[in-house]
Amino acid sequence: MIFKRLAFFCLTVTLGSCGIPKPPAFYRQPVTQAAPGTLIDVQPYDPTIPGAAAYRILYNSTDVNGSAIPVSGVVYIPTTPPPPAGRNIVAWAHPTTGAAPGCAPSLNNERSGGISMADSIPGLPTFIAAGDIVAATDYPGLGTPETHPYLIGREEAYSVIDAARAARHLPGAYANGKYAAWGHSQGAQAVMFVGQVSKQYAPDLTLVGVAAAAPPSDLLHELTVPFDGPSGRLFGAYVYETWSQIYHVPITSVVDPRAIPNVRKTAAKCISSVGEIISAGLAAHSLNPVFLSHPPESTLPWPDLFTTNSPGHSPSEAPILIIQGTADTTVEPQYTHAFVKTLCTQHATLDYQELKGVSHLVTATKALPLTIPWIAARFAGNKAPDNCKT
Repeated sequence: MIFKRLAFFCLTVTLGSCGIPKPPAFYRQPVTQAAPGTLIDVQPYDPTIPGAAAYRILYNSTDVNGSAIPVSGVVYIPTTPPPPAGRNIVAWAHPTTGAAPGCAPSLNNERSGGISMADSIPGLPTFIAAGDIVAATDYPGLGTPETHPYLIGREEAYSVIDAARAARHLPGAYANGKYAAWGHSQGAQAVMFVGQVSKQYAPDLTLVGVAAAAPPSDLLHELTVPFDGPSGRLFGAYVYETWSQIYHVPITSVVDPRAIPNVRKTAAKCISSVGEIISAGLAAHSLNPVFLSHPPESTLPWPDLFTTNSPGHSPSEAPILIIQGTADTTVEPQYTHAFVKTLCTQHATLDYQELKGVSHLVTATKALPLTIPWIAARFAGNKAPDNCKT
């Protein structure tokens, strides 16, 4: 587990590196009465990669109840002249960084010990060199004040799609309306939902492909296994704290009332830097293995909520690439195998690839030799590979 590997390092980390950045006023602006994808505000910043202009953005999106909300993110636009047909957009959906304001990847340049925003997007320099725009949502509630919809697939998907919409309005974009959705872990679940909702939610865009690295696909089982370690307890805290607020379900329906203060303390932790990961791990240790008072897999309405937020309820509207590491102990391969079988029964155009010996944290990076040419081929209009038929 990542927390065990970093336990010794914890002794040498300064308190400052554990601090979570406070989102500045830019993130606290109200939503406008305009269409999803409308820009609310734009803030140019140093892109740290050659050949790109970078913008922190605040834009309109939609929550799970259909209400307008503000969402933050970043967009990278090539500085080279656009092609005659306009630029394509890669919409990146990030893995878990936390569940509280301050956990937004767009704040990475402002946190101590964190990687840069540019380095947190796998394949970014290659996409820019190819002339593609890259739009990266924070999701709601990680920069903005809303409750973060952690693993709530439809709302995550809306924020991914609307980041691509917002990118078209930036200077020098010259976007053509075609986009590919690319995500890892939480983001992989999000882009699988993008494939389900894009045509209805965003008929103004054309989704050419969905690339998902280690997608959580069976939340009923993946989120209800025994919490025998701090990682599982941390993710559990994120789920039960945020879902109880968004779905108006009492958290005490599954969490022991005595554990609620520690659940909320844990759910407020980010994991975007080494110091934050250590702090989150220490908080998760306070949740002993029996912090749940009732089994969520059989306590209503939790089973229905897990099922609702598992992708695959309807066919994808675009070809799919799924990459799974065989050494992944977070999104375990057997669940992805079962998900792939479900997609094949839906006659999905699916390219499923396994990476031998690859663990969860590095799946997206290790997948780039597969992902980058696959996305480029979708933009080119080439026939997508389909190993459901082999």
